[in-house]
Amino acid sequence: MQRQRPTPAYSTALVALAALLLAAAFLNLVPWTTGATVSDPEPETPVSGLPPKPPPVPADRPEPAEEETGPLLFTGNINRLPLEMIVDKLGFLQSPIAGARILMTDGQLPGAPRAYRNGTHEGIDYYNGFAGTPIRKGTPVLAAADGKVIRIDHDYVEMSAAERAKYRRLSAEAEKTPEYILDRFRGRQVWLSHRGQVITRYAHLDTVEQSLSVGDTVEAGRQIGTVGNSGTGPAITGSGDEMHLHFEIWLNGHYLGEGLPPDDIRLILRGILE
Repeated sequence: MQRQRPTPAYSTALVALAALLLAAAFLNLVPWTTGATVSDPEPETPVSGLPPKPPPVPADRPEPAEEETGPLLFTGNINRLPLEMIVDKLGFLQSPIAGARILMTDGQLPGAPRAYRNGTHEGIDYYNGFAGTPIRKGTPVLAAADGKVIRIDHDYVEMSAAERAKYRRLSAEAEKTPEYILDRFRGRQVWLSHRGQVITRYAHLDTVEQSLSVGDTVEAGRQIGTVGNSGTGPAITGSGDEMHLHFEIWLNGHYLGEGLPPDDIRLILRGILE
């Protein structure tokens, strides 16, 4: 049986349909070049209640700044951390006396008992002969880091012998040295606040920097006072003995060295301050 050929009209219709399909595909793939702008596509409709995808981030957008590290991120007792981590977090500090080294005896370190007042030593004592550099009355005391003045005793008045005796008696009767008495025993002081809520205290000062006031900012290494013996027995009698700097480092209500053995404290202080 002989196959019938398509009629000319039928063939013409097929050719026209194919041409239309090719034209539609071409128009969708190739944008017009007459200067007209191709409009942005409509935003995607959320599926199943989900929000639409965020737009792509431009290639030139700057990366977000990294969060500050160091003590700012720590809120506990820093003395519970490994020694290397303590040094890392407090490594921005420097010695409050130029050229000083950590050569102190156990009794000059934080945590040493203070039987005369029924208390505990909370700082580092820089005495002449125990710091590798001369320390005398008037030796400059320097800010251990950039910071802000939160206390400076311009109007300090030395306590009397009777007052000191009363404070020693009250301390002996108490479970530990009351804070207000301990503050008097520290003598003339400067306190600085630093990044990460670190606080440094400088005590037994002879003088404080007259140009500084509470709220002022200081740079690391700026002189804030001089070595003295205020708050001690010799200061009351007018003797030149006991000239030294008492230096404390505080974070989150704990002094550096609290509860640690002397050898560990020395390692930490040498890693931070030398």
